[in-house]
Amino acid sequence: MSKNLLILLFSVSCIAILIGCQEKRGCTDQYSDNYDPEATQDDDTCEPTRMKFVGEYEANGTIETGIDTLVAYDQIAVNIVDSTAVGQTGLIIGISNFDAQLYALSAVVVGTYNFEVITQSLGAYTYWGSGNINGRVMEINMTRTEEIEGPNGTYTETIGLNLYAIKEIEE
Repeated sequence: MSKNLLILLFSVSCIAILIGCQEKRGCTDQYSDNYDPEATQDDDTCEPTRMKFVGEYEANGTIETGIDTLVAYDQIAVNIVDSTAVGQTGLIIGISNFDAQLYALSAVVVGTYNFEVITQSLGAYTYWGSGNINGRVMEINMTRTEEIEGPNGTYTETIGLNLYAIKEIEE
């Protein structure tokens, strides 16, 4: 009986040691939503945080053209693509039907559900802002300024763009 008990204890101890020595598999990319800080071996399941923002969106919103002046703005298309060229958190946002052309704005993911449109000049305009996502719903709040030469000198025109967008379902 004691010999069988010793064999059983030895076997259980060996199994415990082998299991304890195995590397834990999981996502080892700290920029991913499903990052596992205890994982020692990557299992190719990482889902980068920035990827939840990527996609085509149908948007509507408002433009603030002055104090207490809101103008409805409909049928805006927003396209967000991944841009690892600017780092692990990079995004490029294209917004059409807002200005005369489609501009590509650089943005970075600054949290699990938030991104920031970096202050940047495109043509005569300067843009900055922020956004967030909740499921398929995205909200973007941006400011656009433009230096305009007038008969009385140069002045800055500032407008605010507030977009509410729904991500299109991929087929």
